Amino acid sequence: MNPDQIALLTLHGKAEALEPLARELGLSLVVDEGYDTDQLGTFTGETARAGTQVEAAARKARLACERNGTRYGLGSEGSFGPDPYLGSVPWGIEVVVWYDALLQVQVHAAHQGPEVCWRQQSVASVAEGVAFAQSVGFPAQGVVVGKPGEAVFNKNLRDADALRLALEQGLRHGPVWMETDLRAHRNPMRMQAIARAGVALGQRLAQRCPGCGARGFGPVRLLPGARCDCCGHPTSNAHAQLLECPGCGHTEVQKLRETVPASRCERCNP
Repeated sequence: MNPDQIALLTLHGKAEALEPLARELGLSLVVDEGYDTDQLGTFTGETARAGTQVEAAARKARLACERNGTRYGLGSEGSFGPDPYLGSVPWGIEVVVWYDALLQVQVHAAHQGPEVCWRQQSVASVAEGVAFAQSVGFPAQGVVVGKPGEAVFNKNLRDADALRLALEQGLRHGPVWMETDLRAHRNPMRMQAIARAGVALGQRLAQRCPGCGARGFGPVRLLPGARCDCCGHPTSNAHAQLLECPGCGHTEVQKLRETVPASRCERCNP
């Protein structure tokens, strides 16, 4: 079990985004491109992802260690949809997991926000399809034509001629579904988000447990109970956060605030 290396499974060029994290940790990055990570789930629906986003990233990190004989592994997983506030803009969440095979512990961090190229559209003509592709930045940003099981399904289009051919073939059967390719190597904005998640993970790993000295001591959940500054009633708003060590389980409570405005109180503002 090599303690000086950290392994990453990727078919989609994620080493570009995560190598800075490896350097920050003082480890050599081993890039494993010999495992088909699409077996663990695809954005276009051929294979459903099993478990949560964190579980999927952790599975990749453990596999990276097992396949490459390293103590440490990295796994990355993204998810996309409407924003969690109004549901009106695209939203991306990137999770990166660090796994220590010797201690059998994992630490994860995430980056999320609207800076993502996630768009979908049904097109009824070649011109409309080309316009969609151009609007998202094709060919640097990949596009997918069709859906799995349809007459045309192609997510490996590299130039305008291939795009037009796929659209012509698909349109013989009716309107064609198009979407942006969410694989990291075909989605520059996603690659940037993965890098930001890597930065967040590096910051988390820099925090040592005051009990055992293990990496990754930090917040695991919020603790409700901040009191209303008007009526004094305990609210559902967080008054503190629980910090925990992924290794020994040592916990501490870190206070965030004592009170919140009446506008955030369930009694004063039901």
